[in-house]
Amino acid sequence: MCAIIGVLGKHLPSQEQFKKARDTMIHRGPDDAGIYYAPEEGIALGHRRLSIIDLSTDGRQPFYSHDGRYAIVFNGEIYNYRELKSELKDKYPFKTQTDTEVLLAAYIIWGPRSLQKLNGMFAFAIWDRQKKELFCARDRLGVKPFYYSFYRGTFYFSSEIKGILSMSDLQKKLNYESFLDFLSYRYPLGAKTMFEGVLSLLPGHYLAVTSKAVNEPISYWKLPAIVNKKDPGEKEAKEKTKELLLSSIKYRMISDVPVGTYLSGGLDSSLITVLMALLSPKPVKTFSVGFKGESFNEFKYARKVAKLFNTEHHELLLDGKTYLDAARETIRFKDAPLAVPFEVSGTLLSKELKKHITVVLAGEGADELFGGYGRIFRSGYDLERIHKGVAGTLEKNLLKKYSDLNKKTIVDHFLSLYSYFPENEKKELIKQGVVEKYSSDFLNKIFFEAVFKEVSGLSYEEQIMHVFERSHLLGLLHRLDTDSMAFSVEAREPYVDHRLIEYVSSLPLSYKMRWKSEKDKRKAEILNSDQISETHDISKYLLKEIAREYLPSEIVDRKKLGPPAPLNDWFAGEFNSSAKELLLGNNSKSKSLFNEKYLAQFLERVPKGPNSRQGLNVWMLTTLELWMREYNISL
Repeated sequence: MCAIIGVLGKHLPSQEQFKKARDTMIHRGPDDAGIYYAPEEGIALGHRRLSIIDLSTDGRQPFYSHDGRYAIVFNGEIYNYRELKSELKDKYPFKTQTDTEVLLAAYIIWGPRSLQKLNGMFAFAIWDRQKKELFCARDRLGVKPFYYSFYRGTFYFSSEIKGILSMSDLQKKLNYESFLDFLSYRYPLGAKTMFEGVLSLLPGHYLAVTSKAVNEPISYWKLPAIVNKKDPGEKEAKEKTKELLLSSIKYRMISDVPVGTYLSGGLDSSLITVLMALLSPKPVKTFSVGFKGESFNEFKYARKVAKLFNTEHHELLLDGKTYLDAARETIRFKDAPLAVPFEVSGTLLSKELKKHITVVLAGEGADELFGGYGRIFRSGYDLERIHKGVAGTLEKNLLKKYSDLNKKTIVDHFLSLYSYFPENEKKELIKQGVVEKYSSDFLNKIFFEAVFKEVSGLSYEEQIMHVFERSHLLGLLHRLDTDSMAFSVEAREPYVDHRLIEYVSSLPLSYKMRWKSEKDKRKAEILNSDQISETHDISKYLLKEIAREYLPSEIVDRKKLGPPAPLNDWFAGEFNSSAKELLLGNNSKSKSLFNEKYLAQFLERVPKGPNSRQGLNVWMLTTLELWMREYNISL
């Protein structure tokens, strides 16, 4: 796990400036550093190393091919590097035990086709001194970041945006379309970032660059969308899924430094903990974070799992002041506003767990893959019935959830549920004239229409699940990478192993969401998805069936908790005045984006009690302002 950075083109920074840009990411790689600086070739490559596998100096980067033609900088892990090395041993003269050399050799022998053979999380760049071409690639799901900018005839790339900003004179301007995305979906969609002129290489894509041109990124993998699914039978589906999950965890436990796992007490992290305990000769180190009050921590469930499997368990209890004070630091690591409540908690937890381990396994991806967001995924059933026509009790129940029952398209239906600031509220909140010249599409409907079109042959529920995995998961993976690497911890996600994803995606919907009984199915016929989810159906069915072999029903069957931070209570109470000062005060940088009168009213009506989106929305606006101040963003 490392940080990578590079420049190709006319305007190479000085060697000293380049090193300083590389070292803005020292938190990602505190153990070693290197550069390849060749003005005569118009190229500079830099690397910071966090030693995980092969702690010797053999893994120093930039790493060079045996003949000196190629140089690579690589961030991530290739889990199947030993198998690939065995396949390549007669074709390439290996000198080290590193996965870096295996990755480079695979590219030299197979070219871009090598990406199909890799099992891992990665972002890398390979410079071909003979062809004068830079080959850049990112892993299938986007676990590892790769940012780039082509500015004034020069190509810049980095693991973090701050690296690009530090070695170029690119203006720190707000991307207005990303601003609209942020308010709706908490993250910029597609390749955009919050900075105008900085892009993110899409997951499952590679990019070829010369000193004269940046080619269009090319896709080498897509999330499967299988229309005619075959049912292998529950026994085989369960055995195969369990086999792949065990293999994925075993791969992600490969390390020459201590390994542990997050343990929230929920199904996903508990199952990872169990399987790690079965595979590990020593007690597994587990870590939990939460706030005072049972609604905002799951400590009792985490403790139960820890006790059952004899883990070395650690807890971090946070208060509001500690949380909000740490927001600025988290923004500096992320180079973007914060949106997920767990972002700050995760950063603070990484600081704590670094005292004990360097590699941590996490449960991201399970909800998206196995159907964990029951209320939104099951809403496809609502739309299906609306299109057929509804009346009576069903109509009344659907009206409780939806403001009207006009026959919306699936895109409109999805966006009405997924948008954190609904379209009408965004139009009230944003000052008239601010964004219209950049976009009239306040919900970026065009983006989602294209994605839904690709999977139109699937059922409504499956379409929504697929789009969620394409759009929502990427933001969670970015958050996890930022949180963990802030304190030099490598996070690994067993549920996003592409073999597991490809197999589970081939299974019928009933292996993700299933009716509890025929009686429940009949009852559900007059209920909306909120009333149905986790009451009359089972979400993550297959994963729960695997977990039942090891975990008590108290863990397996309990309902999913809401946002893990009391944002409503904070912003309706003790932090309301500080939010007003930040957003409405004389020093506010974001104030010119908003209708001040509407914003003031919005801040006044945050309800106390169980979290609604209101507290989260204030949190999003607050961190947007903090980000704009931190980076002195111009409009």
